[in-house]
Amino acid sequence: MPVAGEAEMLLQQATRERLERFAQLRGKTVESGKFWDAVVITAVDKKQEIAYQQQLSAKLKRKELPLGVHYHVFVDPPGPKIGNGGSTLHVLKCLEEHYGDQWGSLTILLIHSGGYSQRLPNASALGKIFTALPFGNPVYQMLDLKLAMYIDFPTYMNPALGSGATKDYTKYLENDIQGESCVMEIREKLFTLLNGLPLNVILLNNSKFYHIGTTRECLFHFTSDRKLKMEMGLLPDVFSICPNSTEDFGKSACIIHSILSSECSVIPGSLLEYSRLGPEVSVGTNCIISGCCIDTKADIPSDTFMATLSVRIDEELMYVSMVFGIEDNLKKNVTNVAETHLLRFFGTSLSLFLELWGLKVSHELFSGVGVGLSLWTVRIFPVCSTVSDSVKMSLGILNSVQNKAPFKLNGFKLLSVEEILQYKDVEDMLKFRQLLYEEISLQKQKEKSDL
Repeated sequence: MPVAGEAEMLLQQATRERLERFAQLRGKTVESGKFWDAVVITAVDKKQEIAYQQQLSAKLKRKELPLGVHYHVFVDPPGPKIGNGGSTLHVLKCLEEHYGDQWGSLTILLIHSGGYSQRLPNASALGKIFTALPFGNPVYQMLDLKLAMYIDFPTYMNPALGSGATKDYTKYLENDIQGESCVMEIREKLFTLLNGLPLNVILLNNSKFYHIGTTRECLFHFTSDRKLKMEMGLLPDVFSICPNSTEDFGKSACIIHSILSSECSVIPGSLLEYSRLGPEVSVGTNCIISGCCIDTKADIPSDTFMATLSVRIDEELMYVSMVFGIEDNLKKNVTNVAETHLLRFFGTSLSLFLELWGLKVSHELFSGVGVGLSLWTVRIFPVCSTVSDSVKMSLGILNSVQNKAPFKLNGFKLLSVEEILQYKDVEDMLKFRQLLYEEISLQKQKEKSDL
């Protein structure tokens, strides 16, 4: 049995070999048995499915993925969110319908990337795999594949398996932000069907599981975790145009597919993806910036999550920028408006900011029908006609938060995170990413020609 240090070295070596093998397969037709026969990606809805299909097509065209492989995107069935376990069962049904009896002989990679992330909101707009873990990215090229090999049981099945099974969990609804009453009934049926069955776990050789779901986990693993960087060969900037990165006490900024002015400042410990920052922009530590185009003077305080999304309302293309504190709990909900003060926004009672923003506390301030009131459903993000105006509004909210200063939001059409995701226009967001890709490619080609 190898000691801890030796085991880490063996894992790093095995991972490097996987990366090298995968790099050799990119853009080439693979032989049978050399790669997965099929790669399946799950999506939460039709819009997310379209986004995934478009990204897969683009990556295949650019020869960033192995060829001769069946790539599928299957949409979760409508209704209550079914989790990884339920989605796995749905995928098996889809595979049987597509391949018939043949599917049982195929080697299939299943990547769960549908669903609405309460902990990392940007991930739900285009999907977890394609934002936090860019699928097929030259540097992260195997990270998504390695992580995706772990398929966990849905949380509502865990208590039903093994000798310590308990029925108490079927009544636990704290994380049920959509207020779906049928969840309890489904859990009880699953408990009855699965209770007493053994729980078996298969340990993969030369493997290690990293959970990258919460904002803190994301920031730690991508900016500070030296072990992960060494195992995966990760770099501080990925296909980006940005100033030379610096490290501070082992932390570095992580820049993905972005263009940063040489005069802007990003403090180590922050993660930026698919964004453009101008010369008068400074970003504090422990921030996550996604899909943002900031061309005005801006000071993003530490511990801030900020994302700009395209939305289409009544056939009109609009933009919304959402901001949260890294530690904000979007799942926490209260049952009536009198308890709104219990919701914490950037660590402070939400009621204080609602008053500063000129918003009246009422049921109309929250989206959803018959669900708990939470940061997920509160309507506080203005809809704007341009990206620039959207960013300015989010910066105004941040200034109000920092200085406890008034900032009027009444008079604007406001959306909640829940509604932003319902109205999201993924095609427009992909266009923005494509423009970034083309500009970055041109600049990198120019740099090479100048050498």
